[in-house]
Formats: sequence, C-alpha cells, structure tokens
Amino acid sequence: MTVQTQAPAADRPEPADDPRAYYIRLADPVSDDDGVRTSRVRSTVHAQGAWRAEEMHMAAVSGLLMHEVQAHETTAGLRVGRLSYDILGTLWSGELEVVTRTIRPGRTIELVESVLHARGRAVLTLRAWLLSASDTAAVAQLPDEPLPPRTEAVQDGALSGWDGGYIASLSGVTVAGHAAGHGRVWLTTDVDMVAGEATTDLVRLIGLTDAANGIAPALPARPGGWFFPNVDLQIHLFRQPSGSWLGLAGQVTVGPDGVGLTSTVLHDDDGPFAHVEQTLTVRAWPTEGGL
Repeated sequence: MTVQTQAPAADRPEPADDPRAYYIRLADPVSDDDGVRTSRVRSTVHAQGAWRAEEMHMAAVSGLLMHEVQAHETTAGLRVGRLSYDILGTLWSGELEVVTRTIRPGRTIELVESVLHARGRAVLTLRAWLLSASDTAAVAQLPDEPLPPRTEAVQDGALSGWDGGYIASLSGVTVAGHAAGHGRVWLTTDVDMVAGEATTDLVRLIGLTDAANGIAPALPARPGGWFFPNVDLQIHLFRQPSGSWLGLAGQVTVGPDGVGLTSTVLHDDDGPFAHVEQTLTVRAWPTEGGL
C-alpha cells in the first residue's frame, strides 16, 4: 500500500541518527514508593507505521509495553498468560512516556497494567495477567495444527506491498496455504526493542504479533479500496515461547456492517503457543486525499 500522509519534518525521526532499535531511552526509568515505574523513550524510524508516516506501528509499541512489563517488579515464578491491548488514540511517533503498575498483586496471580502516553494523552493500554508456572506436561493438550517450518518456505517477502519503517525492519517467508485472507508466514527481525538493552525472546515475538493483520489482507488496501486498522490486540499464551522467529497462521473475517476480525495462531520452532484476536474497523478508502 501507499502511505498517504507525511508528518512534519520536526515530528519524523531521522534515520541517520537511529540505532538498530525501535526505541531510545531518554532517561533512566523511575519507580515511586508504590512501585509505579515511569519510563521516557523516543521512537525511531524502525517503529514507523504502515498506515500513516507520523504514527508508530502497533506491533512495535506493543513490544515496548511488554518490555516495560518485564522490567517492572513482579512476583517471582509467574509467567504471562494473557496480554490485552486497547488502542485509545493515535499512536504518534516521537517522545513517549510509559507508566507501569501492578493493579492486582498476588503470590500466584498478578495483573499488571502499562499505559503509553503520546503528546500528553494516554493512547494505548496493556493489561497483562501473570500466572504461576507448574509442571503440567503429562496432561498437556495442544490441538492446533503445526505451521510448516521455514525450511519449506515457498516465497520470500511475507509483507511486501506495505510501507513504513517497521515493515522494512522485518524479514519473512510464506509457506504452503498462504492466500488472501488466509495467512501462513514466518517473521523475524534483528532490531532490538530498546537501544542498549537486551530484547528477550518473548518481547521480540510479541513485538512481531500485530503484523498478523497485514500478512494476508482479505481486502485491497489502497486508495479506492479499503483500510482496516485494528482497535485492539488480544494474546492468550498457553505456552512460553522461545526463539526469534514467529510463525503466524491466521484468517480474516469481514462482517456486513463495517466490523471485522483477524484470528491467528502463533508458533515458534516448537509449535503453537498462543491464540490472537484483533478487532478491525473496516472502512472504504477515499479515492482522493489521506485517511
């Protein structure tokens, strides 16, 4: 697709100044007496979205909030069971603030909230359920079909046709069964989440997940066609993933009254590990002008 809107020069990150990271920390994080963690970062060109040049891609910023949740002090021995993101406004690029707090503490179950602020307002929230880990291997039930491995790729360029710095930061391949509205791809990136800080496997994979809505559009995404941004991102993890490659097996449903759904099963090299849902607002794209 072609990005229609250009940001003012002052609002656009300068590629020559940006490291191979989606975000640069502007100051050391601060935690208050109640354990609330506040971070200030700047987005780079690698976080740039596909719909409009002055926005961030939801995938990159969802990875940032996951990075902040992992850095937040929580009870030892818990792991992420669900990530629920809600988009409250435009994900403007530039200087950002992330505030992370525990809103339901516990020894075996915790709920952590992370809120992204851009241009003085909250624009994205994450609520993460953290659950105690235990050995249930003997009774595990994993009914989802495995995705064909990357060694059986049929084509490179899994996200060809989309613009933006975030998409340019990815590498990917398609596998058998890939078609419009029926995505079958593997994605990876060598871009760190925050410059100078380790990117865990979980953060890297979560930071790729929102691309699910663009891997196999059911409708043409171009002027005179359609645009279909998601308003949320819901990730249910039934297994802790590992590695740097994310497999996505998804399908797109378009309803009759402007609402759609992208449903995806996430994979790592060991098989399926999560289910994802993205609610879409489906609208006709004007034949002239921007979005």
